[in-house]
Amino acid sequence: MRVLHTADFHAGRSLRGFDRTPEVHEALTEIAALARTERADAVLVAGDLFDTANPSADAEHAVFDFFLRLRDAGIPSVVIAGNHDSAARLQSVTGLLGWVGVQVVAQPSANAAEMVRTVQTKAGETLVVGALPHLSERRLVKAADLMGGDTGTWRQKYREGMGFFLRRLGEGFRPGAVNMLMAHATMDGAVPSGSERTLQFDLTNAYTLSGLQLPPGAQYVALGHVHKPQQVGESPVAAYSGSVIQLDFGESGEKKSVNLVEVEPGRPARLHPIALASGRELRTVRVDLDQVEARLAREQGFTGLMKVVVRAPAGTALPGLKDRVLRLAPGTLAVDLDAQQEDLATPDLRREGLSLLDLYERYHRERRGELPADLRAAFQQADEWARQEEG
Repeated sequence: MRVLHTADFHAGRSLRGFDRTPEVHEALTEIAALARTERADAVLVAGDLFDTANPSADAEHAVFDFFLRLRDAGIPSVVIAGNHDSAARLQSVTGLLGWVGVQVVAQPSANAAEMVRTVQTKAGETLVVGALPHLSERRLVKAADLMGGDTGTWRQKYREGMGFFLRRLGEGFRPGAVNMLMAHATMDGAVPSGSERTLQFDLTNAYTLSGLQLPPGAQYVALGHVHKPQQVGESPVAAYSGSVIQLDFGESGEKKSVNLVEVEPGRPARLHPIALASGRELRTVRVDLDQVEARLAREQGFTGLMKVVVRAPAGTALPGLKDRVLRLAPGTLAVDLDAQQEDLATPDLRREGLSLLDLYERYHRERRGELPADLRAAFQQADEWARQEEG
């Protein structure tokens, strides 16, 4: 049996105001074509189809066009919701997607049968997928009395909650079938892309799964959530397929891929990453102020998107710097001053002592530009409500 594993589309992603959805659509078209040419019996999508809970029409078109292409090729798929997806929104279209061969598990359930999906291949083989959508770390932890507990206690409570679901999913595996697990979570030892070294990842990286918790009957574990493609387990084979394009400058230089898994009942899976060609390359260029022209002249043939970080003495006034850079490199999305802006490669150097609101402002600046005053006020109010609720 040949199963194609992908994840983290993030359709609808905007980078510094630049819409990446057309590139995501291009990547999904490429993946659908690979599923056909590689003779995939099924496709697994391990969450984060969309970048926001309320995606644009273009983002929905990109994702649903992907599933229609799989339908036209006669390839069934199983999909779970990620932390960026609206589980309720995906749940509302499960019936419609089912008509085109897409089985969606949008929300966790204590009834394991509702999270186990079976696919019958054209060759008559059976694929069983234990599908675990994203489980909010906050909700799992809050289920126990953690007031006064330390971080180690929180982490253990999270693992216990996840362990319950993983054990129940393992009970749904069948002898004589190919049995796989799919989850949107962070595994111990996973290496994040620079893009996850932002607000969300730093606040949740205490909540991880151990490879020892994976159901022993799983022949392959298809993971989503971490954007860097990597294998994180040997027995069973567990891997992240990663995001389908370089989503932001923290992922500069990463080669994106999907995972082709060859497997037969009762035997270990064989993993074959397949490189993707879609998506514009992202590049960060750091340059001293007096070398801007000379350095950017070397980027004349670059067709991707750039962030230019200009090193200048503290307090230097630089009127017209952005226009100057854009004339030399029209593909530049951001022009930042050296020590004053967030460096995704070494974020911890400037995080100590910052409030949650400060971190959010940095996050928003990197993703979408300066934080509007009304959104800042709304975030501050939501943070206050959350603190009151926890109290």
